[in-house]
Amino acid sequence: MQKRWLSLLILGSFLLAGISPLLAADQQEYYLIGPHIGLEYWQDHKRGLEAAGAELGVKTIFTGAHGNVIEEQVKILDMALATKPAGILIGPLNPDALKPGINRAIKMGIPVITVDTDAANSKRLCYIGTNGYEAGRMAADIMAELLGKKGNVGISNLVGFSTCEERAQGFEDRIKEMYPDMKVVAVVDDQGDYDVATKVNTEMLVGHPDIDGIFGVDAASAVGMGAAVKSVNKVGKIKIVAFDKDAPTLELVRDGVVQASMVQRTFTMSYYGLKMLYDYANARLSLVKGKDWAEAQKLGVSPLPQRVDTGIMVCTKDNIQVFE
Repeated sequence: MQKRWLSLLILGSFLLAGISPLLAADQQEYYLIGPHIGLEYWQDHKRGLEAAGAELGVKTIFTGAHGNVIEEQVKILDMALATKPAGILIGPLNPDALKPGINRAIKMGIPVITVDTDAANSKRLCYIGTNGYEAGRMAADIMAELLGKKGNVGISNLVGFSTCEERAQGFEDRIKEMYPDMKVVAVVDDQGDYDVATKVNTEMLVGHPDIDGIFGVDAASAVGMGAAVKSVNKVGKIKIVAFDKDAPTLELVRDGVVQASMVQRTFTMSYYGLKMLYDYANARLSLVKGKDWAEAQKLGVSPLPQRVDTGIMVCTKDNIQVFE
């Protein structure tokens, strides 16, 4: 009888804190909600999620927007919350638009970790991913080395996607700060789409025939930049610094069309993201001495780091076999 009352008391403490009682691992469900989920980039995230899920013995659901329609991702998050999962990983298309849903999840007792793209002003527990601004600055240094620290450059951006805009901004700022003989002369919006990227980058090169290099900030930009330099017969003459390691990008690196690509640890982000969610949701981490798990969560105390920078690897023709 005493054990029954103790169980009821523990259950009540979870409910009062707005937290679901712990379930067996095989009954726990975790979401990864991404943007542009058809891209190979996000399929790598899916593989990381599923690998961690298999190790932990939990159910995983990979879903998200098929393009850059913010409203679609907001709706998918709302639908996920209705199922009351054990935790959510999300790569927000727009931090401000996703903030209300993320905050609502936390209030419901559903832990949320952002991956790849942050929503720093929300109540998310942790961000795991690349520091976009610093990656952009690093790309500027690579471009400067390729161009001998002089020349005109263009940027193939994904406008409206905060992480990509941070990369573009870091690139521009670094050029201004460190390379007086280099100048960003054009920026285009490739919309994260291969066909659009091809069109706008070709138009950029036709409109600015003096461009010596292009920096692409998203996984689709390499294809567009590569097609553009081919169309004006300047392969190798116009230097390209791309982002990520999807198959088309690696092929362009191997063929010498793209000189370098900034590779993110995408698998790592969602792999460890799920493991951190699991540890948090299952009270596997020590918190504050003298405070039980439910009370600590109710008070907003979290043992998770605020940010985990997974860094950048640079893929070139010299080391491409590692990434292939």
